[in-house]
Amino acid sequence: MANNSSQGVYSPLPQSLSDSDSEKDIPITVRPKFADRQNLHNGVHDTHHHNGYISPLQMMKIPEVQKVTPTMSTKRKICFLFSIAICFLTVFIFLWVIPCSENGTCPVKISNWENQHEGIELTGKINVVKSAFKNTLNLALLFKRNLNVPDSQSGVISVLGNNGVVAWYINQPKTSTTLNCYLIDVNGDDINDCLVLGEMGLEAVDPVSGTVFWHAHNHTQSAMMTQLDFPVILQDLNYDNINEILTTSNAYGESKFLIISGRTGILMGEINVGHPGIVNIIEINANNVIYSCTNDNETIYHQISVSDLISKIFNRTEVITSPNTDYVAKTHGYTLNGRRLLINNVGVCPDNCRVDIALVDEKSNLNIKAWSYQNSYSFIPASFSFKQTKSNLDSLKGHVNGFILKLWQWFGYSKKDKNRKYPMKRYVAGNNSSVQVNSIMERVVLITFNTSSFHVINASLTEITQLCLVHNFQQQCQPSLENQNNSLLITDLDKDGSQELVSYSSTFVQREDLKENWQLVSNMKVIRLEAELPKLYEVSK
Repeated sequence: MANNSSQGVYSPLPQSLSDSDSEKDIPITVRPKFADRQNLHNGVHDTHHHNGYISPLQMMKIPEVQKVTPTMSTKRKICFLFSIAICFLTVFIFLWVIPCSENGTCPVKISNWENQHEGIELTGKINVVKSAFKNTLNLALLFKRNLNVPDSQSGVISVLGNNGVVAWYINQPKTSTTLNCYLIDVNGDDINDCLVLGEMGLEAVDPVSGTVFWHAHNHTQSAMMTQLDFPVILQDLNYDNINEILTTSNAYGESKFLIISGRTGILMGEINVGHPGIVNIIEINANNVIYSCTNDNETIYHQISVSDLISKIFNRTEVITSPNTDYVAKTHGYTLNGRRLLINNVGVCPDNCRVDIALVDEKSNLNIKAWSYQNSYSFIPASFSFKQTKSNLDSLKGHVNGFILKLWQWFGYSKKDKNRKYPMKRYVAGNNSSVQVNSIMERVVLITFNTSSFHVINASLTEITQLCLVHNFQQQCQPSLENQNNSLLITDLDKDGSQELVSYSSTFVQREDLKENWQLVSNMKVIRLEAELPKLYEVSK
């Protein structure tokens, strides 16, 4: 019983044995403690704790570890700091420089670009406006409907300054005539908003998003106020921290001064003008409003103090009567750094016209150069003045100032018989309308100068096709002279200190794949003027 019971008792295996090992004695190697190693170093062999077994590690003499304070040389410190700077530079490039060209999160160098817009005629002044990105500016201007397509519309368009892509546009059923984005901030966000004037009245538009803030109206009437003159800005009169708007109305045979709230567009007050004819505001200064009255092709100028005008409008006690002023209309000339450019368009184009141009020294009042272009019309020029760097002075021979002219020249006319060298195309457009096709050469001329000399460069020639529609005995041409008169602008779109030339033009082209044989297209382009002008200067030599 005892033997049988002892055989049934469970006994655990030693940890050093596996299931496959036998139960014979296996020597165990134990790493000596620090005290044991010290005994080995001292020549004492303690075999009692290890059953007479000494491991090879006990036979090795382990050197003492000494604490060493590392030092770094000046060169290694410089290299270390340089490597850290390289790491930060790499992060900066990948986070800020590489994405710049698309999202505008950092300074972007604008390249030359050209975009085409179909079905519209770009027109009016080019306005430089704020964009959604900090370091680039956008462009805003009007567009006019295609006269050859009855259901087309006019409106306002804004494009990105860095590539010309459309940012926003507003279609309007009636034609807009004037756009100004520099006068007033109507919502207090420190960004000047755009005032749009046209047949539909006066509107205020956000230049960044294209949102219409208000349409000028009388809160007592459901109809909008129309036949308004382009406004000037008055001080804040209702204490809402937004300036007010002064304009005139010539609707229903009555000429009035109107004051409109800059924040809401609501009419605040009005008063009749005691002068016959069409009333237009010429200018406003700190003290006086100068305005004109035109009646039977005669224009008379008047003035009234700003304080008197405000008092009379809000009191409505009497109409405005004031004596004539000595106001003289500004002459058509452009001055830059001691030089004056005179432009005189003579006659009626295209049959009998020319443009006379003169560059005059302001001190001596003598012509430096005078010349003419036959069968031509000159638009309003743009002026530029570059910084005097060694590169500019060398490449332009010191001609860092100048004017840019755009001219239309009707070709194919003879002074004697006024007949075209090229046949005039005609076809019926429907609704008793006929279309006349005119061929025009658009010429861009650069005039650069310094204190002692000048240089005239014919920069480009572009063929323009103009359609003139005759409907009910009235002729309308597109593109037209008045619509293209402000098609040049020189500005700095990327805020890098250099200047860009912004220009647009419109023309008709024939396309066989379209139902309407003539397609209206407008081209808008931006050229880095300071970089491109030296190239044109060299070519012209």
